[in-house]
Amino acid sequence: MSCPALIDFEASCLPEYGQSYPIEVAVARIDGSSRAWLIRPVEAWRYWDWSDEAEALHGISPQMLESEGLPPQQVLAEMIDFVRGCNVYADADLDEYWLEVLCHAIREPLPFPVRYLGEFMSEQGFTRPQVVAALEEAKRRLPQEHLAREDAKRLALVVKLLLEGQAA
Repeated sequence: MSCPALIDFEASCLPEYGQSYPIEVAVARIDGSSRAWLIRPVEAWRYWDWSDEAEALHGISPQMLESEGLPPQQVLAEMIDFVRGCNVYADADLDEYWLEVLCHAIREPLPFPVRYLGEFMSEQGFTRPQVVAALEEAKRRLPQEHLAREDAKRLALVVKLLLEGQAA
């Protein structure tokens, strides 16, 4: 089983500090596969906000985005292909917002809904102690935070641990 898929974005700044744009996105499936993309900013974003605070958290600089970032159209196409057939979940509604910002910038419709991970956990009947235990174990195994690629993998691991515990 490879679904569901978990998505996480990093952005140019925290929304409370200005108008942010997506700079990195990662998607991880519960089978352990994952993909991450740096997003080259579109021209319209050049005048949006950048936060040194956010950069210190995720370690991604504007120079990295220019030299290593991929065109947003390519990122979106590869992401759509990677999540095909999966429901996509995030632990924050900001992830859907940044997907919308990405799509709007390249005049593409939202390719899939981003559902709230808490709803999935509730629908599956997981209890708070089960979720907390799975989250603690996932953080122990994957402790690095504020990198989309690591955050998405950790969320996918939480779901995998919960589903495996349910089957046991």
